[in-house]
Amino acid sequence: MISFKSIKIVSLLVAIGMTTVACDQVSRGLGSLTSNKYAKPRSGSVWVVPPPQLEPVALDKKTVYISFRNISDADMDLTETLKQAATEQGWVVVRDPTKATFRLRASLRFWGEVKPETGGANKASSMGGITGAAVGLGAAAALHSSGRSGLTSAAVGIGVGGLVAVGMSNASRPREWALICDFVLEEYTKEAVSFTLARASGSASSAGAGASGSRMSVGGGTSQSNTSSGSLTKKSNYFPHGIRLSVWANQMNMKEMEAQPHVDKRLQKVVKQMLPQ
Repeated sequence: MISFKSIKIVSLLVAIGMTTVACDQVSRGLGSLTSNKYAKPRSGSVWVVPPPQLEPVALDKKTVYISFRNISDADMDLTETLKQAATEQGWVVVRDPTKATFRLRASLRFWGEVKPETGGANKASSMGGITGAAVGLGAAAALHSSGRSGLTSAAVGIGVGGLVAVGMSNASRPREWALICDFVLEEYTKEAVSFTLARASGSASSAGAGASGSRMSVGGGTSQSNTSSGSLTKKSNYFPHGIRLSVWANQMNMKEMEAQPHVDKRLQKVVKQMLPQ
């Protein structure tokens, strides 16, 4: 037999759930009326390490090999998103990396909530060098700390009226989500050249991987000598440009599932800014 106390608990939980949804809708509606920029979902991108400025590529040279690895805690695979974005820009995605004019290797570093208005830049700047990218073409990212905002908890015994007040307060607060990816864009040329390659990444790394201001003749194949514990000298026909990107979305009390479609759409748009046109 269900007790009266159990019914009260269930009713309270239902009220909490309805209150949360209602508060989000009301807060966002009021925000629209008052021109609050967080009333509607927004998204954007931050180039923590920008892509290189490359010369246009002939149509018969627009071949790219794309690979993806996830080294974050998120359950996410961006392989098809990246391939689709490249295809829509007129690139032919090939399976054999030795047949590609460019090779785009992506590593997902982070997906989660960040401090509003940071665009994930603080988080991204604390990640050190870009593994597998050439060192010395850009300044190392400065170390910053990221934060979070919002109410941490609410007392259990405050009642539905109090829950409405807390719910409205939470629903009015902007929440921001960011996806941070490292890219190594490898550019092929006929003549191989030597460069210093970053081998390790992390907040303790001092090696800065960046991008050049112009197209570079590059190359590769064999490692020649260690230059430090975090880098090595390499000669290759594929020169590795390092890129770090943070894609973000925010809104009043935005949930993770609400943020992800906006971030995915934005990511597809910025792939064309990494590959030469």
